[in-house]
Amino acid sequence: MNREQKATPMRIIHLSDLHFGTQDAHIVQALHKTIQHIHPDMVVISGDFTQIANTREFEMAGAFLRALPCPFLAVPGNHDIPRYHLTQRFLTPYKKYKTFITPDLSPVFENGCVIMAGLNSARRALPHWNWANGAISEHQREYLRAIFTRPDDPRWKICVFHHPVHKADASPLDVTVFGRKRSLQTLQDLKVDLVLTGHVHHASITTRGDSSHQCVYLSASTALSSRTRGQENGFNLITLDDTTMRIEIFKRMDGHEFAPVQTYTARKPSYSSGV
Repeated sequence: MNREQKATPMRIIHLSDLHFGTQDAHIVQALHKTIQHIHPDMVVISGDFTQIANTREFEMAGAFLRALPCPFLAVPGNHDIPRYHLTQRFLTPYKKYKTFITPDLSPVFENGCVIMAGLNSARRALPHWNWANGAISEHQREYLRAIFTRPDDPRWKICVFHHPVHKADASPLDVTVFGRKRSLQTLQDLKVDLVLTGHVHHASITTRGDSSHQCVYLSASTALSSRTRGQENGFNLITLDDTTMRIEIFKRMDGHEFAPVQTYTARKPSYSSGV
């Protein structure tokens, strides 16, 4: 794609932490209604489709995805690895995820507007007492470099992880991500424009970078779960055109419909090359 071409505007709904097994049927219905009304070009889900990763929860998550009016891109979360069945956790941790959600743990999507890459930040075990935390490896960072190192490509660059590698504003949880500092530097070096994350059940917009480039880190609240952490259920809507990124944070209002409660706009100062 050259500099003279114009990108077709694109609308992306960002969901996270559906946690089927703890969902409310009325909230599921309201969310589907809102998604149908917005009719996005893509839905991105940043992990935790299930609560304990059993078959019934994955079946419900799969049915939810099949009812979407558009394609989706997804990454797993720590709750999508079996919690109580240790044999499955260590030998086949993603078998159900690959069966009911997608076989691709590192999905890539691109069109005339965006290049989008997802990474699996969940691990079956970590050198830490809390295995709910995450990690991004050097191999995964090399994967991002291979995808985003494209000179003179003006498209928006978007990454998707379950765990926030940044410090999400007003986050109710302290999150450890092994490889965090190196990953933040890689995202800055590659001039990634937007990083979509979940895990903390708290929607926030954070910017990081320097005078050469600013990246927006967008965290999502839980879309469906009753396990909220000080925020109502919600999701994010990202609208992209040639030079402008518009983010709307939606929340469930008065226990009923979803509505936008916060808006953020960023502009691309220039088309930037990869490194």
